[in-house]
Amino acid sequence: MSNRRTIPGAVGLLAAASVLLSACGGGATVAKPTPLDELEAPAYRMQTLWQTDAGAGAGEFVSGFVPAVADGRVYVANRDGYVRALDLENGDTIFRSRTGNRLIAGPTVGGDTLLMGTRDGQVVALSASTGERKWSTELASEIIAPPAASEGLAVVRTLDGRVVALNLSDGRRRWSVEYSVPTLTMRGTSSPVIVDGTVYAGLDNGKIVALDLDNGEQRWERSIALPSGRSELERIVDIDADPLIVGSELYAVSAGGRMASLSLTGGRVRWSADVAAETGLAYDDDNIFTTDMDGIVRAFNRLTGSQSWQQDALEYRRLSAPSTYEGDVLVGDLEGYVHWLSADDGEVIARGRPFEEAVRARPVVAGDRVLVLGADGEIAAVRFGPGS
Repeated sequence: MSNRRTIPGAVGLLAAASVLLSACGGGATVAKPTPLDELEAPAYRMQTLWQTDAGAGAGEFVSGFVPAVADGRVYVANRDGYVRALDLENGDTIFRSRTGNRLIAGPTVGGDTLLMGTRDGQVVALSASTGERKWSTELASEIIAPPAASEGLAVVRTLDGRVVALNLSDGRRRWSVEYSVPTLTMRGTSSPVIVDGTVYAGLDNGKIVALDLDNGEQRWERSIALPSGRSELERIVDIDADPLIVGSELYAVSAGGRMASLSLTGGRVRWSADVAAETGLAYDDDNIFTTDMDGIVRAFNRLTGSQSWQQDALEYRRLSAPSTYEGDVLVGDLEGYVHWLSADDGEVIARGRPFEEAVRARPVVAGDRVLVLGADGEIAAVRFGPGS
């Protein structure tokens, strides 16, 4: 779960606690994670194909660490500044590079380049083949979401409201656009998404913007959620979940309680729905899936925005963003479990636990296997087979 920040960010810890605290007799009590019911006849059982220690994970820090997969390799970064390349098949280490930076986000693969963000506002680039350092560029503030890469450019969101494009070859700045940041926001940002020469970015003010990849010129902007309420806390509308683009539609969700489907051309709103979320989105042919701020998994019809189902059995378990796998939905939780939910009705039909540490990063599907990254640095490749 994300902490919150101010500019500067001293009040953030109080705001973060408010998500899990509820007033009770003048005090506050922590909302306890829902206990897991035993699955008497799971439809599938998890098999761990390999597992390894990738170094110091995010721990309790909010981070943008997520495994990246390309060309039969798995890339993973850690907060001690190391980046590892692992063999997707067996988990063997191909290389281990020490950057010397306080990494907090990534890696992202762009051609033969690995991109990471740091707590000190740097973008660090390594060779994806050898792990050798290519360049690093210092920006104005922390980069807590993985960069995006396309058409020879790297695009990053900084914590102070900027969207910046860098040349992928040498790290030189191509353009930078700055947006205002509300007084109180979530501690986190979404990653930009690049499609057909356009950068789509979610902002702390509840808006999605579309920018020309070549020069940063704004093509359109659209509000997903509008601030409301008396307190700054009630008025938070951050978009910290990455925008999801499927065909000609963009889906975005805000911590301010709204999700919307937009047309890529002009940002016209097709529909909107009531849900507050700060993790990412997943989809299938029929639905958009999200985990809300309370750990409820929800499915919304892609055409109409009406809610198809919700699953409350994992409430307050601090779920990761969902992924779709074998036609269904996977989420990780605070105790290291990976839960398999039916895409048809949300029923929990299987689960597994590759290790005993929180799974905050979205499970990454790579063919028939799933990469699960733990908050303390363990990474495992798992596969689900028939329950019998």
